[in-house]
Amino acid sequence: MPAKARILVAEDDLAIRQLISVQLEIAGYEVFTARTGREALGRLAVVRPMAMVLDINMPELDGFGVLEAMKDSRGPVLVPVLVLTARHGSDDVRRAVSLGARDYLTKPFSEAQLLARVSRLLRKPFAPPAAAAHAI
Repeated sequence: MPAKARILVAEDDLAIRQLISVQLEIAGYEVFTARTGREALGRLAVVRPMAMVLDINMPELDGFGVLEAMKDSRGPVLVPVLVLTARHGSDDVRRAVSLGARDYLTKPFSEAQLLARVSRLLRKPFAPPAAAAHAI
């Protein structure tokens, strides 16, 4: 039996974090959680998730800060990230994608949307942005 895909959910709101976690667990994923951006960065190395669901508005370090730290510490973001946030401005979407996020979903969201987006993150082979690959 293949191992379950590990997903890290970084969300400060307990109710939303639990909702996302339960939906992903029912779908067969192994879920790990973080309440703050700093906690999410710490859990990345320990959990080694196959994908991350990341909120933008979090204490200590927001989602943009998490993406920046991931990009700075290892080159391009190596874990495919779905940003799941209440922020829906086009500048926020552009910034998240420029920092390495692979997808962006706004709240409120449906279970079907969440599961489809996470599944797509895991299906697509990850390739670092071309500019980062040439920076070596």
